[in-house]
Amino acid sequence: MKLFLNLFAVLAVLVPMVAQARQSISAVSADGRRTTVSAVAPAILRVDNVAPGQTVAPEQSVLALDGDFARIDSGSLTTASGMEAAFGPDGVLTIKTPLNTLTDLGTRAVTDSLTEISLAIGRSGSWYGGGERGHRLNLAGDTLVMYNRQNYGYTGNDPRISQMNITMPVVLSSEGFALVFDDYAAAELIAGDPVRYISESRLPITYYYVYGSSHAELTEALTELTGRQPLPPLWALGYITSKYGYRTQAETVGAVDTLKTAGYPLDGIVLDLYWYGKEEDMGRLAWDPVQWPDPAGMLASLADRGVRTVAISQPYVLRNGYGADNYTELSSKGALLRDASGAPQEVKIWVGEGGMFDVSSPAAKEWLSARYKSLTDMGMGGWWGDLGEPEVHPLGGVHANGQPARLYHNKYGNDWSAIVADMWARNYPDRRLMTLMRGGTTGLQRYSVFPWSTDVSRSWGGFEPQIRIMLNSGLSGLGYMASDIGGFAVGEEPYIPELYLRWVQLGLFSPVLRTHAQQYAEPYHYPQYEAELLAIVKERYRYLPYNYTLAYENARHGWPLVRTLDFHDRASGQYDGISDEFLWGRDILVAPVMKEGARSRNIVLPSGSRWIDMNNTSSVYAGGTTVYAYPAPLDVLPVFVRAGAFVPTADYGMENTGDYRADEFTINYYPLDGVESAYTLYDDNRLSPRSLDTGEYRLIRFDGECRKGAVEIKIASDGTYPGAPEQVKLRFVVNCIDKAPKSIEINNKKTQYRFDPAARTAEFDFEFRPGTPATVKIK
Repeated sequence: MKLFLNLFAVLAVLVPMVAQARQSISAVSADGRRTTVSAVAPAILRVDNVAPGQTVAPEQSVLALDGDFARIDSGSLTTASGMEAAFGPDGVLTIKTPLNTLTDLGTRAVTDSLTEISLAIGRSGSWYGGGERGHRLNLAGDTLVMYNRQNYGYTGNDPRISQMNITMPVVLSSEGFALVFDDYAAAELIAGDPVRYISESRLPITYYYVYGSSHAELTEALTELTGRQPLPPLWALGYITSKYGYRTQAETVGAVDTLKTAGYPLDGIVLDLYWYGKEEDMGRLAWDPVQWPDPAGMLASLADRGVRTVAISQPYVLRNGYGADNYTELSSKGALLRDASGAPQEVKIWVGEGGMFDVSSPAAKEWLSARYKSLTDMGMGGWWGDLGEPEVHPLGGVHANGQPARLYHNKYGNDWSAIVADMWARNYPDRRLMTLMRGGTTGLQRYSVFPWSTDVSRSWGGFEPQIRIMLNSGLSGLGYMASDIGGFAVGEEPYIPELYLRWVQLGLFSPVLRTHAQQYAEPYHYPQYEAELLAIVKERYRYLPYNYTLAYENARHGWPLVRTLDFHDRASGQYDGISDEFLWGRDILVAPVMKEGARSRNIVLPSGSRWIDMNNTSSVYAGGTTVYAYPAPLDVLPVFVRAGAFVPTADYGMENTGDYRADEFTINYYPLDGVESAYTLYDDNRLSPRSLDTGEYRLIRFDGECRKGAVEIKIASDGTYPGAPEQVKLRFVVNCIDKAPKSIEINNKKTQYRFDPAARTAEFDFEFRPGTPATVKIK
């Protein structure tokens, strides 16, 4: 520690300053470095450190936040949230909160090309996040490499997955704070005590200290800083089929026909590289006329059937195929990565040689935007950016912004995603965007990106780390991280029906339900599990009201859909070793079977609530306990619901999300004696990207209480939107009822109900008029 403390001498001077938009305090060390602290939000402190002659760098990956959230008294900066920052007589910065203390040990130039920030933590506890990390949930003690990397065919015990395709210098501590280093250069973050961040950036590095007592509070504040994902198109929450790859128009339509004939609801189909010809035609970005004789007609026909088409593009433009003309044109425009001499940088990938789009170049942005728009106008429903780490990124290349690969690599995916998002916002302002993207860094979610865990092995080993990947990604801001359902990279045994079924069960409660593989991708290849697979996909649509509300929570609060077991409670680290369970939203606990041949499993139930077995509601468990040897044959997915929860569902058949209705919901309520609870259901027109900004949405709130067998439910609403139904049919299914109620009253008037003693449910219907509160009493 002395090594860093000695950087600050008694000569350090405390300098309270008032900036135009916010107050700050600063100190100058003996070597002339100035450290400045300001509050950019109620729970976020910004810390800048610059050497003599340097100026503070503009925001690199985070949003520019401004405002006056601090009070300065006697040289100390305090916020209403309970943070206090001050410099000691030796110029050392200390940040205190009710939960922890951080001491800034200083920033130093390790070499001409390396800068190190060192932060001592009072109690570091467990660490999470770091972007997409699959090796474990608790990252304490790890050296997290910040340089995006593809790991083809990885498994859970593969050391490569400590460094994956989306790396972020963002970490959350179980001790009530998070750190964000605003940097996208190649770097290492050592999650210890002290925390050390060592970067190759040539710019001064700003870091942010974020305070919150739970993961929920931290991710809300974090995404205020790094940005939140816009609301998704509803179809993105339906079932999407994909494989490597549908080679022709006939094969594509045939896959849709087969799924429809089998009764599967379907909302999307994803086209891999064969839509533009063959592998060596990469960079063509135009339909192959032989394999796709009428693409416009196909797109229109699929859209009429409720199926959106998403197509792949990659960072590379090859010379050895039909992309050659584009290579020549883009080279002349300066749209490709250059070498040190200014010539196009030679790039060699597994299918050929050529160049690489320089997405920092205005010429590349213009060309790609025009091409994406032309194809979208033809009927493309969304876009897929593959290989965007970038998978091959020559170190000798120089981008148009002057940055070499080591400095720009991680941000490539963000800027590529921004090209798609900006094009979409300009040309389709009334439509929401879905972009599949597998590379990027902090803030990637701002661009309507639905990432996936890339080319995972189709094996039980590949299946094993998927929940960890979703959890760490979600805590980092990527609320829609999912996987290639079924496993992508096939080995010697490409056909594993049991694995496929178990993976689809996980997909039921994954942010995106998209089957994808090199072989046997679609569920109709598994006739032995036809009934189970069809039921799962239909159940996905049944949960749409609950899942769409999770999308609202993500857009409004930054909360991921897949959450740690203690997400809404004071983080403790006690669940760090559990990577095969998660919360789906606040109230549903999912414990998929992830081991070959297993027909039972142990399930840890989080403390603070009682939990009800959704497969058998007569089984109620105390929180903080373990259910041992829970029966889980192949047709059973273990799912529990928090006591008191309201779970809205759509209990009618759908062919696609176009059949979703805003005038009818089933409200599944799980009361237990002594439990008070509340739930808010979200709805809007499901089309506009601006629903939250304009306030054109409706919230229906349910408050429930159960006392000595008597149940009371209060219903109220707030807001509306053009086209909102004036009346909403609510079908209540009240669970855990042991005997028929004496009466059920709505606004003091008795109503008819149906009691099922076997299911232990009481059901009744209510025509709710939004804007008019109602009270239900069950006696």
